[in-house]
Amino acid sequence: MVRALVNRTRTSSSIAKRLLRERKLYLLPLYALARTSDLAREGIENSGSYRFADHVYSARPSGRYPVGKLLDRILLGMRGARSMRSRFLHTKAETLAAARRHPAGKPFRVLSVPCGVARELVEVAATLRAEDPGLLERATFFGMDLDPRPLKLSHQLAARVTDLELIEADAFDPAAYPSELDVVLSTGFGEFLSDEELTRFYAICRGALRKGGVFVTSGMQREPVADYLMRELAELEVHYREPAALLRWLQEAGFRDVSARQDDIGLQTLLVARKGATT
Repeated sequence: MVRALVNRTRTSSSIAKRLLRERKLYLLPLYALARTSDLAREGIENSGSYRFADHVYSARPSGRYPVGKLLDRILLGMRGARSMRSRFLHTKAETLAAARRHPAGKPFRVLSVPCGVARELVEVAATLRAEDPGLLERATFFGMDLDPRPLKLSHQLAARVTDLELIEADAFDPAAYPSELDVVLSTGFGEFLSDEELTRFYAICRGALRKGGVFVTSGMQREPVADYLMRELAELEVHYREPAALLRWLQEAGFRDVSARQDDIGLQTLLVARKGATT
């Protein structure tokens, strides 16, 4: 059975009609204004989609008319969006760190799951091409997603930078994962999973790593303004978790060597979990 996309949490066919029905008339002007911003409109129409996340990661404001672009710039500058972007920078930095300490002459294998638009893989590849072309030649970048549309966009983004190996598959299917991975990246997915699902997903990622490989992930904490806007205008429902809970689920999944830190905004827990060399 094919799983539904867990980030599509919207249930109403019309947000405007729901606001009318719930007598939240004060939100209708904000709803109309929000739709001029490309970021807000994507969030409203498609919940937490790959385009929404990639818009935050690329940090380039756009929208309908000058007011839409201005609003987009304001939204990208909010704490919630800046914190989301910190997880993208986290995956890039940790992947590059793993590449730079990788044994000379050995293949280097990286998977992003679910990858959405695999911007982090492309930017890592571009950095390696400038720093160490030999290492880039030994590197294989995999992007796995259940939705074929971001895979197509990832292929287009990677053109002339690197060859991405793209896998259309469910993140909960262990058989779909490449083996002996040096790095597995996953951010923005766990927020849509229950605790039980999150632990199971962590364990699957651990199983795909070679001994000594690293799992790079994150977790979001609640920012009241962003959470209110997402719930009311986009029906985007996510799970917020404190650092202690994320550490607990990683350890339950079998990781013993786990480090965690807060981003500069204070909303994102940035984690690196290493698979033991003997287990």
